[in-house]
Amino acid sequence: MDMKYLMVMMGLVLVVVSCSTLTSAERAEREAKIEKAVEKMLAERRYTVDVSMMYPKSGRAQNVTSNYSLEVRGDSLVSYLPYFGRAYSVPFGGGKGLNFAAPIKSYHSEKGKKGRTKVEIDVDNTEDYIKYFLDIFPDGNTTIDVLPRERESITFSGQMDIDEDSLK
Repeated sequence: MDMKYLMVMMGLVLVVVSCSTLTSAERAEREAKIEKAVEKMLAERRYTVDVSMMYPKSGRAQNVTSNYSLEVRGDSLVSYLPYFGRAYSVPFGGGKGLNFAAPIKSYHSEKGKKGRTKVEIDVDNTEDYIKYFLDIFPDGNTTIDVLPRERESITFSGQMDIDEDSLK
């Protein structure tokens, strides 16, 4: 009876696995929808990058465990990013770091090779002047290089937040 139960369970697992895999045509269609959604968000300047890794200038790469993100809302930027590194001149208590909302002073976007988009954003909050350099790939994967004037630079990687409704 144990062997029969094991065979039935293996059969069920096989059915579930075979149903969940996408055919190459379905995969290509989904990738095209994702690429179209990414292009639309970039054109509208309304997107969020959910950060999963950070790469401090000195030290080792670390997984990011909370819901850290960088959000572009038209003419403003909401930066909710962790910071590890050397600070050259900051307010008493550490200041805001990379956690703030501010108007965008300058925004430049350029399409590169293989569908990659390079975005440069300049922001001036009350504590620092910061440049954000984003490399956004057609699948939504993103690298963010942050260059503050008063702190060491830091790099993040993550994924654009793509609404499932836009993929239907």
